[in-house]
Amino acid sequence: MRQSKLFTKTQKFAPKDEQSNNAKLLIRAGFIHKEMAGVYSYLPLGLRVIEKIKQIAREEMQKIDSEEIIMSGLQSKQIWQKSNRWDDETVDVWFKSKLKNGNEVGFGWSHEEPITNMMINHINSHKDLPVSVFQFQTKLRNEERAKSGIIRGREFIMKDMYSFCKSKQELEEYYQRAIVAYNKFYQRVGIGEDTHVVFASGGAFTEFSHEFQTITEIGEDIVFKVPNKDRYLNQEIVSLKIQTPQDKDEEKKQMQEVLGEGLIGVEVLAKFLNIDVKKTTKTILFETDDERVVAVAIRGDRDIDESKLKRVLKVEWVRLLDAQKVTELTDAEVGYAGMLNLPESIEKYWDYSTQGRINFEMGANKTNYHNINVNFGVDLDEPEEFFDLAEAIDGDIDPNSGEKYETYKTSEVGNIFNFGTDKGEVMGLSFVDEDEKTKPVYLGSYGIGITRVMGVVVEKFSDEKGIVWPESIAPFQVHLINIGEDKKAEELYKLLETEGVEVLWDDRDKRPGEKFADSDLIGIPYRVIISDKSITNGGVEIKERSKDESKIVSIEELISIFKK
Repeated sequence: MRQSKLFTKTQKFAPKDEQSNNAKLLIRAGFIHKEMAGVYSYLPLGLRVIEKIKQIAREEMQKIDSEEIIMSGLQSKQIWQKSNRWDDETVDVWFKSKLKNGNEVGFGWSHEEPITNMMINHINSHKDLPVSVFQFQTKLRNEERAKSGIIRGREFIMKDMYSFCKSKQELEEYYQRAIVAYNKFYQRVGIGEDTHVVFASGGAFTEFSHEFQTITEIGEDIVFKVPNKDRYLNQEIVSLKIQTPQDKDEEKKQMQEVLGEGLIGVEVLAKFLNIDVKKTTKTILFETDDERVVAVAIRGDRDIDESKLKRVLKVEWVRLLDAQKVTELTDAEVGYAGMLNLPESIEKYWDYSTQGRINFEMGANKTNYHNINVNFGVDLDEPEEFFDLAEAIDGDIDPNSGEKYETYKTSEVGNIFNFGTDKGEVMGLSFVDEDEKTKPVYLGSYGIGITRVMGVVVEKFSDEKGIVWPESIAPFQVHLINIGEDKKAEELYKLLETEGVEVLWDDRDKRPGEKFADSDLIGIPYRVIISDKSITNGGVEIKERSKDESKIVSIEELISIFKK
């Protein structure tokens, strides 16, 4: 392609409101255009990258016997109501609208329910199984804070695949084949060495899942590696049993009520009370989807992980209790709740971090007041059970080995879910087995964020000059730049194209320095320069984008390099 024919132009500066490096570079290099926060258009260079990523995904999915389809972006309210995932309380990223006849529709954020409903028309007998289908689909998610450029947006391209099996074993076998296919995909796009299979919470999908997380400094997730094992965990499922060291000689004191007005934060509170922050206690009230109100107590310097709480409570969602309701139940403003004297209707849960403490602080259920020197067995009954409810942080200890977890910042580039028979039972998808018995189908769901992968690649492979594309997904293999020698450059351009080499020829009437700067910014793997100097020295100058040195090769050698 002749660069003069590209309608896009490089830019010296990215939009001032753009924070992420991937979006800044992709906008400046002419790969994408920012429509609004979290929404981007893909321009010719960007589309070439997207199509290459898609093709690699397509090849790997077809290798595990999956067939490509494409489903609608508009989705039926009635289908999603069957699984109770139309409600915004359950799925909080819906974009919804109404047809002219008044019927509500949703814009696809996922396709498990529609594909399962569609398969009712195609799966009847055990002879119809297993089946696997995949698609490339634009997803729309109403993210509260779209950030990280194209890594987390409100509109993005996803490869989603669905497998339908007749038994748990058959699904598990396919699930493992999918993991292998995914690992091959990430290797081929250039991030395989730093991408790991991570055990995770299923979120709005199912109880547990597996994520594919790529280690990167701009990552928005934290992954924990189990000591001495090749096992990675999402922050939400890291096992903790936080212990609070105690002074064995400390004696239990009499509980006291202390006025502490306007104290914001546990550090400030601990300093005011002249106690260790580990003796402070947060008591947080939540409401659940099954209309319970629960109080959770945790050591003051730690935070509650709502995913862990949902699993303990066996509910689909929890949320902070409204401030007015907190006051009605505790007779205090938010921030002063404590486990003492709470109404019996409120269920109480204690994190491991509160176990075994002596003379600890707790809200007095009275605005601006705190109880100090609270003790189990004296002021409170010892809880029958403590729970793992704390959000994991760097430095936490694996309760099994007693060693610290290793932590990495990562960005999610894919996820897979084993739904078992849940989705089939809810949606009414079943089959007749060899014994003429009707059974529900086992469903697996497998996603790769295509545009997200593109963003992560840019974050990992860029420098102060611009992008450094892996060869497998670069928009072109060669960036041909001529300094003078227009006729010889055109001859070489046509020769490269004839040999099947993808080449972008910078035929613009620009100064050499400007051409080189644009080439570095765009990031095509190989730069070939043809000039009077290179011809005098025996041919053309070739340089890899990822390296500083260059060399002169003959035209024949150049063609041979790219044939390999």
